[in-house]
Amino acid sequence: MNPEPRTPALFELPRGARVGKYEILRKLATGGMAEIYLARSTGTAGFEKIVVLKRILPSQAEDPQFVAMFLEEARLAATLHHPNIADVHDVGEDNGTYFFTMEYVYGQDARVVRHETRRRNEPIPLPVALAIVSGAAAALGHAHAKKGPDGKPLGLVHRDVSASNIMLSYDGAIKLVDFGIARASTSNHKTQTGTLKGKVPYMSPEQCKGFPLDRRSDLFSLGIVMFELTTGQRPFRGNSDFAIMDMIVNGGGPKPSEVVADYPPELERIVIRLLERKPDDRYATAEDLIADL
Repeated sequence: MNPEPRTPALFELPRGARVGKYEILRKLATGGMAEIYLARSTGTAGFEKIVVLKRILPSQAEDPQFVAMFLEEARLAATLHHPNIADVHDVGEDNGTYFFTMEYVYGQDARVVRHETRRRNEPIPLPVALAIVSGAAAALGHAHAKKGPDGKPLGLVHRDVSASNIMLSYDGAIKLVDFGIARASTSNHKTQTGTLKGKVPYMSPEQCKGFPLDRRSDLFSLGIVMFELTTGQRPFRGNSDFAIMDMIVNGGGPKPSEVVADYPPELERIVIRLLERKPDDRYATAEDLIADL
């Protein structure tokens, strides 16, 4: 008799549970592949550190290929050290389940900020929106330029740049988070053909098509974030994921000035260049974007 499939909810960690040296404080979210908790580690003399702990779902932990991919990507993310990137602190295993911990950013993500300003019927101040985009661009520039021990570029691509993955701390820091699905072009664990990674409204045309990605795909996604933060809405909207992907691939989204009448022309040129369907027509690097901003 085959055992019943394990349900992730049955394995949800309660407050006070321990994963390695970390004590669980509360659950933050559950995704299709992992669950995320707020946790803390303690040490001598009252030392305490609050972290975000990301643990593979039990159903995924039984897949050796997924576990290898998870660990490889966690180790890769742990090599990224930049003021605009949330640090990965630790990678570990506890009772057969793998996890990693990362910096806890005390604040809100850019999506929450946009929703709150929309609720108040107020725009995000333009200097604030541009600071958010510039911070995320600086983080991407660092990741895209990352080299391996042999001195060769890793070809790292975040693949999930979105408003919800840009954290704004209450003390003013801007942090790009969730490099958990980032991928180096040199990786031995390639995404299967036809498998999409990322949030559909923020995908690039080549990402929608399942084509190989480079840094310019991340810049397209950042262009969507920039459009969203400076106009109050995303450029590609539809009643289904397919409809949104069709708009992204075939065009049809509005210009910023068609949403906000007095949108600055110089800024519109930057957004339009970021959202070019052909990668060769976009900014080549995040540094080029920052220079124009």
